[in-house]
Amino acid sequence: MFKLKVSKSEHKIIKDRLNLVETISYDYILTDDKELVEDDKINIVFNSSEITRVTKLLDLIVRGEEIHIIGNNEFGQKNVESRNFYYFIVENEDVYGVLSNTRLLIKTKLYEIEELLKHKDFIRISKYCLVNIGKIDYIKPALNSKLNLLLKNSEHLEVNRGYLKDFKKALEI
Repeated sequence: MFKLKVSKSEHKIIKDRLNLVETISYDYILTDDKELVEDDKINIVFNSSEITRVTKLLDLIVRGEEIHIIGNNEFGQKNVESRNFYYFIVENEDVYGVLSNTRLLIKTKLYEIEELLKHKDFIRISKYCLVNIGKIDYIKPALNSKLNLLLKNSEHLEVNRGYLKDFKKALEI
């Protein structure tokens, strides 16, 4: 997806700061030199002092790539964009993806879904549940260092203690 074109001495440093994964086939050129742009690609020319802004831009680009997940219900098979899921939950060893008013049986393990969506707005809140941060309406403290979540579809979920630190870090609170 990305190709970084900077001097060899700065390449590793900038690549690490941007948390960039370079690929053989790419659509985006990141460079600090106007002479290194490619006509048939999308070019992002930046000043090294603006690395944090470039990082935010790259996050938007990566998040913009949608991942589709296939699920089944009584009506048949459905292909859904990941951003439409409120949460994924394991019940009786089956993984379900919950949309606003529909539950789909997903034929993928929860840890595989978590890996697939790690750069999206999904965070693990318990051993059995992965939630879409963008679908949270309210967060309320609960007993025993837990949090209660009210989702936009009026469902309640609980953030377990073991996942609280990562949850707060993901929300930057």
